[in-house]
Amino acid sequence: MNRNGFALESALFLMLLIATLIAVTVTGVIPTVRTSSLDYRNARVTYAAEAGADAIMAQLEIALQDGVLSDADLAAVVPPTISGFNYDAVTVTRMGGITVETITDGPFAGLYSLTQNMEINSRVSDYQNNRSAVVVTAKAQAIPLFQFGVFFEKDLEIHNGPAMTFEGWVHTNGNLYLSSVSSWYRSLLTTPNQVFHNRKDKDQSNNGVWIEDAFGVDNRLDFDSRTHPVPADFQLQSNNKFDNRLKSGAYGVDSLSLPLPAGMPAHSIMEPRVLADVQAVRAAKFSWKADYYVEVDLGDNQQCNSPPGIGTEWIRDTQTLPNVGSCNNIFELEPDAFYEGREGRFADAFTVDLAELFAWVGGDASREVRILYITFKNLGGGDDPQSDGVYPVVRIKNGSLLVNPITIATDFPIYIQGDYNTIGWQPSAVVGDAMNWLSNAWTDAAHQGPGVTNASSTSYYLAVLAGHSATPWDWFDGGGNAPYGGGLENYPRFLERWSGRTATFSGSLVSLSESQYALAQWSGAYYNPPNRNWSFDTRFEDPTNLPPGTPVVGSVIHTAFRPVY
Repeated sequence: MNRNGFALESALFLMLLIATLIAVTVTGVIPTVRTSSLDYRNARVTYAAEAGADAIMAQLEIALQDGVLSDADLAAVVPPTISGFNYDAVTVTRMGGITVETITDGPFAGLYSLTQNMEINSRVSDYQNNRSAVVVTAKAQAIPLFQFGVFFEKDLEIHNGPAMTFEGWVHTNGNLYLSSVSSWYRSLLTTPNQVFHNRKDKDQSNNGVWIEDAFGVDNRLDFDSRTHPVPADFQLQSNNKFDNRLKSGAYGVDSLSLPLPAGMPAHSIMEPRVLADVQAVRAAKFSWKADYYVEVDLGDNQQCNSPPGIGTEWIRDTQTLPNVGSCNNIFELEPDAFYEGREGRFADAFTVDLAELFAWVGGDASREVRILYITFKNLGGGDDPQSDGVYPVVRIKNGSLLVNPITIATDFPIYIQGDYNTIGWQPSAVVGDAMNWLSNAWTDAAHQGPGVTNASSTSYYLAVLAGHSATPWDWFDGGGNAPYGGGLENYPRFLERWSGRTATFSGSLVSLSESQYALAQWSGAYYNPPNRNWSFDTRFEDPTNLPPGTPVVGSVIHTAFRPVY
């Protein structure tokens, strides 16, 4: 037997077998590589289509900062620029009209939003003509702030003396302190923290706090987070007495996120314009929302100069501005106009006569004022007859009849003198560093030094956004008595003797921060408190009745996604 010949044949056969296997393998790999390459390109173009939809949502979120997605906003959306891809079409379509809905989860749970459902269509191709399309359904949520009876960002203290009945949802992101001889609550009280049936400033608990249950029966508060530290026990007690209308962190209540752009300090919402303000900050500031921006130069002796100029300066891009005569009718700058008992100094009042303002407007659309913003400059140069320093404030008078919806805002303390928005009704808000209510009986002549005069019953119908005075520390931790900030009952400040008179209020009371200019602590030496007939104005539950410039936060969220084949 020729072994060498057999070995050669075996080697040739093995080589043939290997070659065959290689050929088979290569034949199988080539389609796989081609398929994988195709899948890869398809995946890339699909991701690009999704990126287009995400880019549109980001643009809509910015556009929504003013609370409205207009047709112009939708038409202005543009796809992203991604190398190697071409967006054949990116469109946004409204799905139905704007609806009001309660948000049930996320950082704004518990609020209602003005919701617009939308469909975003994104179609894209690459340089090899691979194509993909996706459809994303989303909802744009504009969340108004003036939907609470009371909203406090910090601790909320309510320790009224004279009777107070409050109708409307009361919420604080801090602790809630309830101690009074005569207060009645007709709706929810909520906090993500603790409820104390006690004052914050000292160890005192009055047993006159009543909370209405679901059947309209008033039940007295006689427990708190200290007496029932176990969440289940607190819940059981609140359910038995109030049908769960008093809720603390024991219920898992969340802090309700402030309707402000991320990182923006709360007080900034009422600050003047700054050219460096980014778009989202401009959308939140009342100074940028304003139809008319008025800057009062305290270093100028003239009441009004021909605008724009020094003195009282009006800034308006397109609307008609008042001449000097009309300006002087609407405004009056009065150095040391009256003695401010709480601050212990004279106030330099820049008074806005709303009757004169509306008379000047006279139905002329080119003059209409919906948001009026007022600030001061050159504070060191103002007249100071009493030599007690300059303390500029804004005062509103003759506001019982509002011709159109209006919001008046300033970064300084603001005062309302006399009935406000009581003849007919218009959506209205007042924004300032501190809110002060002067009665119908107020006269400057009677307040030219320390002393208290009699008030008369007066009504105020509006939303209020202002700073507040806080009790600086808790007696539980500080030991001894703390100076009292004044509580909710003195969040609107008083300077008269209101004994036996009633301050009627219907609207929304919101405080996001402490006052920056009105710094004097509360005391009872300069006024007597009124009976407080206060309630949330349910007209604000209708979005068409919100005051001009109502702060909102824009939120655009996915609701569904599907590829298009």
